[in-house]
Amino acid sequence: MGYNRRVQKLKQWSVFSFLLLVFLASSWSLLINNGFFRVHDFTHAGRIVEMARALQDGHFPVRWTENFGYGYGMPLFEFYGPLPFYVGALFFLIFGNVIWSIKFLYLLVNFGTLMGGYCLGKKLYGRAGGLLVATFLTLAPYRAMNLFARGALNEVWGIMFLSWILFGLIKIFHQEKNGWKFFTLSLIGLFLSHNITTMIFLPVLALFALFYMGTMYFYQRPELFRKSQFRLRNFLRISWQLFASGLLAVGAASFYLLPAFLEKNYTQVEKIILTYYFDFRLHFLYIRQFFNSTWGYGGSGWGTDDGISFFLGWGQLLTLIIFLLLWFKQICRFIFKRNVKQSSQISARSFWLTLSFGVLTLFTLFMSLLKSQFVWEQIEIFKFIQFPWRWLSSAIVFLALLLGSISWLFTNVIVRAWVAGIVVVISVIGSVGFFRPDFYLDNPVDFYYTDPSRIRNELSGILPDYISSDMEEKPSIIPDQLIINHEDLDAEKYDVLVDRTHEKLIKTSFSTPTKLELAVATYPGWKTEIDGQWWNNSKGVVGNIQIEAPAGEHLVSLRFENTWLRTYSDLISLFSWLILIYLFLPKNIIKKKN
Repeated sequence: MGYNRRVQKLKQWSVFSFLLLVFLASSWSLLINNGFFRVHDFTHAGRIVEMARALQDGHFPVRWTENFGYGYGMPLFEFYGPLPFYVGALFFLIFGNVIWSIKFLYLLVNFGTLMGGYCLGKKLYGRAGGLLVATFLTLAPYRAMNLFARGALNEVWGIMFLSWILFGLIKIFHQEKNGWKFFTLSLIGLFLSHNITTMIFLPVLALFALFYMGTMYFYQRPELFRKSQFRLRNFLRISWQLFASGLLAVGAASFYLLPAFLEKNYTQVEKIILTYYFDFRLHFLYIRQFFNSTWGYGGSGWGTDDGISFFLGWGQLLTLIIFLLLWFKQICRFIFKRNVKQSSQISARSFWLTLSFGVLTLFTLFMSLLKSQFVWEQIEIFKFIQFPWRWLSSAIVFLALLLGSISWLFTNVIVRAWVAGIVVVISVIGSVGFFRPDFYLDNPVDFYYTDPSRIRNELSGILPDYISSDMEEKPSIIPDQLIINHEDLDAEKYDVLVDRTHEKLIKTSFSTPTKLELAVATYPGWKTEIDGQWWNNSKGVVGNIQIEAPAGEHLVSLRFENTWLRTYSDLISLFSWLILIYLFLPKNIIKKKN
């Protein structure tokens, strides 16, 4: 008994050591330097502090940001995945350092991706396979490019949730405890992190579910069959769990999803993100780019001379070669040795599962290639994906699953463990150089600033996507106070009592009716009241809100309220979260209350 315990502990420590090695390989450049580096999208600090400011002001769920939009505000978090910035804002409010907050988000996504890959791989292939899947996914060069070149924080957060979604889905299929919880929470995480990854992954998820359920049915798994009799009740239970979990996830994220898709016409997003550079026709890949290890920190363009890399990875390619050779041998055995009955059903099911992972890998890679342009031309919504190579977000997950299945080919446990360990080490050596920045900034605050004035004047031009459709694309006036025309007014005749993200209150005592030009963009939801009575407002000089204050002493208020769509979306989310909390409560607590 003592020997078995020691062996078990050795296995656990070995797994922990290799997982730690992979985590350090993906995160070392974040840990060795106190500073930070420039990426394409260096707006993270501005987003974090604007989220933190809104939360401090009592604006929740956060939709409006006060200083983006050239100081007139814009509904950034109504359309841009808010989850990473809720987490980053809480960290910032606790520790007060925005660089630490960004690093925390980077480290957290590396850890979450690593553990998701391990849990998924272990579920399918055991510990050795879990290590392989975690390694191939976490150290995928595409993730390194998004982290250290593009700075696509929301996209890597979206990728993090993909393996957890598949993990929960498989647990539901096998009727295992907490499967629906993993599935629901991971879907919510994906929905609230990245719209485009969601759009890409959901149809692939449906295909995966069909493939997996098909193998369970064809090989009469006990979850669906008992003594060759189809268990309709179990099938309906699985179907219900999938449907209810998906519905709960959509409901819980409705406060974001519904306005994001149905109110985008009130912004300039289509006008901005569908410009020439973002035309998907310019950004297709060629097959040879998957095998080109030349690394860069530039941008994407037409042809094969992109400034960034779409390399699949040294460890991935080496394992793929070994995998193909071994599976060719396995296929020959499968075809020519039909009389071999030992584990025939298990081997056959493993074969078809592996084939399904291969098909999904090829499909997602194909969708990034120029040869798939005819598909893109037929599906109108694909234009919002902008870059076809974003399909690699799903491809790297299924490639990791495909390569992880190599552990099925080694029946000897010791050989399997040694192979996994060697492959992990090779992958770390081959990928560690990708997980670093081009250079560190001498003074990170030159790019990652928290000053509201700099966000208004400098960062707004970098992130103009969700400016109100009524606003000028680049306003001629960038305000430094709530009242734009303050120089034309007698300062003793008005007093700004409240100036929060989502509400303004001004005390006025003008002798004649006076126009107030406010540094707030016109956008559905902004309501004006004077002395508690609804008051009409109009469009100002640059698309801002203009109010005519009557003569005499008055209280002029402006509040960002919900539209009917946001109200219903919030109610759906509230109701869904209450159901989730109730279902998450331990059954013994519920029984005691009853």
